Amino acid sequence: MEKNESADEHLEMEPKREKERDHNDEGSDSEEDREEEIRDRECHEREKKMSDKKQRAKERREKRRQEISLLRTIPYSDHQRWWSADTIAVVTGANRGIGFEIVHQLALHGVTVILTSRDAAVGEEAAKVLQEGGLNVFFHQLDIVDPSSIKAFCEWLQQNYGGLDILVKCLFQFDRFEVDRLYEDISLSIFLGFVNNAGVNFNYGSVNRLEFSEQVIVTNYFGTKNIIKAMIPLMRPSASGARIVNVSSRLGRLNGRRNRIGDLSLRHQLEDVDSLSEELIDKTVTTFLDQVKDGSWTSGGWPQTYTDYSMSKLAVNTYTRLMAKVLSERPEGQKIYINCYCPGWVKTAMTGWSGHTSPEEGADTGVWLALLPDQVVTGKFFSERREPFIVSVCISYWIRPCVGPFSRFCSSNQSLDIDLSNEESKRRLFNRLLYRSKQRGFLELDLVLGKWVEEHIHSLDENGIKSLVSVLDQENPDLWKWLSDQEKPPEAMNINPVFCAVREKVVNNLNNYAAPETRATPEQQWVRGWDDFKKGRDGPVSGNQ
Repeated sequence: MEKNESADEHLEMEPKREKERDHNDEGSDSEEDREEEIRDRECHEREKKMSDKKQRAKERREKRRQEISLLRTIPYSDHQRWWSADTIAVVTGANRGIGFEIVHQLALHGVTVILTSRDAAVGEEAAKVLQEGGLNVFFHQLDIVDPSSIKAFCEWLQQNYGGLDILVKCLFQFDRFEVDRLYEDISLSIFLGFVNNAGVNFNYGSVNRLEFSEQVIVTNYFGTKNIIKAMIPLMRPSASGARIVNVSSRLGRLNGRRNRIGDLSLRHQLEDVDSLSEELIDKTVTTFLDQVKDGSWTSGGWPQTYTDYSMSKLAVNTYTRLMAKVLSERPEGQKIYINCYCPGWVKTAMTGWSGHTSPEEGADTGVWLALLPDQVVTGKFFSERREPFIVSVCISYWIRPCVGPFSRFCSSNQSLDIDLSNEESKRRLFNRLLYRSKQRGFLELDLVLGKWVEEHIHSLDENGIKSLVSVLDQENPDLWKWLSDQEKPPEAMNINPVFCAVREKVVNNLNNYAAPETRATPEQQWVRGWDDFKKGRDGPVSGNQ
């Protein structure tokens, strides 16, 4: 009897248990669905942020490209043109791509250019194309990895031109299908230029091959050293200084956010220009090659993208800083200024025509560096006519020592010698300050501040120069907001006569040319955009004047 009652109770409880199990299963499924939904939403947000970041980067590149295009339309004034048809520029590996375009642009500026390449036939054809356009371009064969070729070229250059004035070392990259053409000349050098365009890379896309690391290092780094050392004795004395521009790559940055050397101690040694030596650079690349051979390079803290190519360009960038220090010790009249720059991802055979920058744009910064008026910038890395912030922390700025009566004014960036005792020192100082005011990489300041300095610098006394330097030391975004009344300037700027004069000019322009309804509230940031018109009934009233 008890057994039957127990069985009946069990039968009655079973539907309840099944219902509870079903409810639990439904709860579990619902929780899993919610978790999956959260994951999907987070993934979507990450993708959107990444997409927005890429879009903003693209917009910044395009804006900077437009700014540089505008700057390129501004001709050099007569007092800025330190060069003439007697100025000799040597460009190696210049039969195509960036090298060819650098030759073209230098020749358009009136410089006599020696176009070189390893292959004589293609080099001669490239030179003929430019000669037919009426440009002073001549050809000579040069293979930067062949000592006998370098020697023959140096003898020819000395005999026919008495030397050179610019060296620009430019970048050239070989893809993995061009192994048999390893020793094709890829150096681009301007001496008076010498443009040195020396570099190879056997990687393409996401490939990171290291079986040709030794060839890459030998050509890109040691080849660059060889041609620079051979050309320095031939660089002609000049009051404006000779120039060397190494066309390099962002992949060679010591302190990049990605793809940098992981060994912090080694990185610090390579950053410290006071203790930096050629032996240390050579030892670094040799250690890398040794680890590639024994297969231990992956744990050596080397760059993980385009590893051998990145290492070769890191060595070039570091060697550039080292040579800036060495060459800064040369006497006045024999100065040589050396810098490097990244041309970007250029649409050339090197990139399989997949780049987003034209050869004309890629060559621009190299030509700009080669022709800087009264250049005192040396040992720096540039991109798009300016120094990338992340790189500037590891670049040293070397300037000539100044003798005689002068005032040494210490700005926030470097020590500035203010020597107004004679016309030559004044000319060099004024040109340097004009350069700093006109080439800030911030279009509004390039135009407004540059124009004011050009009109008033010759009337400034020593105190006025110090006030000007204090203004030039300010960060671009802050300075522009203060000048345009978007933010209240610090007291030090309020009592600075140069700042007050420039701000008065900016405010007067706004008062004279900007419609009142488009003016932003004082000390409030402007609405982003280039137009001053109200966008629709509900749109912003104020625009970027």
